[in-house]
Amino acid sequence: MKTVKIARKLPRIRKRLGDILIEAGLIDQKILEDALAAQKVQNKKLGQVLVDMGAVEETDIADVLSKQLGIPFLRLKQVKIQKEAISFISKEMAEKYSIIPLLEKDNKLIIAMSNPLDHNAIEDIQFVVSKPVFIGLSTLSDILDAIERSYPKSDLKEDVIPTTEFDASIDIIPIAKADEKTDQDLMSLADLPPVIRFTNAIIADAIGRRASDIHIEPQKDDQNKTILTVRCRVDGIMHEALRTDRHVHGPMVSRIKIISGLDISERRKPQDGKAQVVYGKEKYDLRVSSIPTTYGEKITMRILDPATARMSPEDLGFSDNDLNTILDAISRSQGIILVTGPTGSGKSSTLYACLNNLNTPLVNIITVEDPVEFDVAGINQVQINAKAGITFAAGLRSILRQDPDIVMVGEIRDAETAEIAFQAAQTGHLVLSTLHTNDAPSAVTRLLDLGVDDFQISSALIAVVGQRLVRRIHDDCKVQDDLSPKIMGRIQPFIDNVTQPTFWKGAGCTACQNTGYMGRMGIYEILLVTSPLRNLIKPNVSLETLKDVARKEGFQAMPEDGIAKALQGLTTIEEVFRVAPPEIKAEVIPPKKPTLPGKVAFIEKESKSKLPTYEESLSDPSTSDRIPAFAEDGREEISDLPITVLVVDDEEVDRMIICDALESENYVTVVAENGNEALEKVKEEQPDLIVTDYIMPQMNGMVLVKNLKADKKTSDIPILMLTSIDDVDSEVVVMEAGADDYLTKPVNRKRFLIRVKSLLRRKSYEMC
Repeated sequence: MKTVKIARKLPRIRKRLGDILIEAGLIDQKILEDALAAQKVQNKKLGQVLVDMGAVEETDIADVLSKQLGIPFLRLKQVKIQKEAISFISKEMAEKYSIIPLLEKDNKLIIAMSNPLDHNAIEDIQFVVSKPVFIGLSTLSDILDAIERSYPKSDLKEDVIPTTEFDASIDIIPIAKADEKTDQDLMSLADLPPVIRFTNAIIADAIGRRASDIHIEPQKDDQNKTILTVRCRVDGIMHEALRTDRHVHGPMVSRIKIISGLDISERRKPQDGKAQVVYGKEKYDLRVSSIPTTYGEKITMRILDPATARMSPEDLGFSDNDLNTILDAISRSQGIILVTGPTGSGKSSTLYACLNNLNTPLVNIITVEDPVEFDVAGINQVQINAKAGITFAAGLRSILRQDPDIVMVGEIRDAETAEIAFQAAQTGHLVLSTLHTNDAPSAVTRLLDLGVDDFQISSALIAVVGQRLVRRIHDDCKVQDDLSPKIMGRIQPFIDNVTQPTFWKGAGCTACQNTGYMGRMGIYEILLVTSPLRNLIKPNVSLETLKDVARKEGFQAMPEDGIAKALQGLTTIEEVFRVAPPEIKAEVIPPKKPTLPGKVAFIEKESKSKLPTYEESLSDPSTSDRIPAFAEDGREEISDLPITVLVVDDEEVDRMIICDALESENYVTVVAENGNEALEKVKEEQPDLIVTDYIMPQMNGMVLVKNLKADKKTSDIPILMLTSIDDVDSEVVVMEAGADDYLTKPVNRKRFLIRVKSLLRRKSYEMC
């Protein structure tokens, strides 16, 4: 090994790297400010940002630091790295601090690092190795290269293949070649057979699960290690598919970029691309999006099911009355039809289904979309391209010169698009489009806010369809659902004409991944613009006035359609409440509250003869809620106070469903929206049980549990943790943090109540 003099103790220099480089004349203040701004976005060390910007060379930074700090500058290619030294520092720590151990001798460790000003790193290393540390200086690229050469390499095949038991029978249809400027190393890794098989397996598994999206996310696990998480959205709900080693992330992302025509050498900017795959006999389009995150690039792939492009209005789940209404509306020769709802509510599918119904050789149909989701034969589709000047407004204005009969505009986003669309609807064109509003009647007030004249709306608007997507009950495991009195009270005004209502749910089975659901369907409301409504459309018309008149004209709100479909056994009341809860129309009388042994009021000892003994109370059902005990002062205790359960969840609908289940068993519920609020409620209410969500803003469930168990005053309160993360590792972490039980969401009502009773029973035994 080359003999060098290594500095051990560094002076505590207060100057920062940027200031040192400015003093040395390598950069100026403007470059430093630009680099600091970029550093906040890129989450890289300042020196690396400056090198990426081309402001300085790595060797220049190292040379300046070497002279300022009086420690030697080492080129690691000339230094032999001792194998024994590598064992003192883990690869993760070496990469985290950009260091490499070089030599261990006489109980001293010599290391090279790229930033000797990082005193926290030096102190951490000193603590880990528990011996004197001597420091040399090297460039970041030299250190990373040395780490790659010196540490044992992870076998990509061993990392990937054993963790995947998926069907990898998928073919990639190449649609674009990788950019000539792509990084050759990444490209080589991306072409490795294990990487190709792994990526294909992920996509094939997602399609097999009927997923609409695949999320490939680099994250930190509970041990603060970077891992790769793959999640899929199935029937609108996210499910974790797998977790694997972080070394798989780079090659996998590069593989996805290659098949979707993205630049694999560009990792600092968001990119969008597309790909095609063949699974079974079907060809699927993938919309691919990449975005840089704290721990690396996140990839999202939208899977476009070709069956969606072939749907007709009859396939969407409209009731007979709504189906007749929508078919009549789209048969008009001119006017505008709008579909409203949030992102992911199926608006585009509804538009495509209507276009399929209208698509004949007798009409000219042109669409302007962002993006074009499905290629439909016989329809002329225009892709939005803002860089080329093709916006919704510009595209719509252009296609009106193409002699269309029917025009579909992907979305009305601004006043200009709205104005052109309504002008087209009044000049012999049938226009279909979407609008972001909460319900159908709100579309009228939204259009007025965009500046569309009231006379244009009243003369051109044919109908507005409001919609949401709910999960279908899996028929193979369908069972009867016994709703609580509170839920029945909420929906009773909507089912007064039903003598013996029966509702259903899925018990859960292997085929539906124990969710009880299989597939999705729409629930709808259709505002047909009749003469009374046309006369109401004025600049200052209120939404409530529109709704009142619409109801008189036969308008049925979305929750009513959902409840009707739940009565038919197509979906559950829980799903309807999740996406479109009905308005509260009747006051629900709170039920009688039960009692819990141990939560007591005192009575004087003189009345003891009137009370049953402990043994009698256990054997006598009539006294099961009045189990006496003796206090230290000789007074006798009797339980006559209600059981209080604190429900902590930031999602209002989830809180409502959980509280309803608890109140059906006569428990008193108190709610909090996050961990901070929960800590205050615990002090005020002194609950007998806490039910908390895992993921919440401000303070999550994990931190809440740790705080409660660390406090002697609250450590004995049983805690039931709810989370949508369904894996063994998460359960272990939650239970180790101090939670008494753990359930995954969406929660099975019966299972949830059994767990609640079990925890309360356990507490009562401990107190008796």
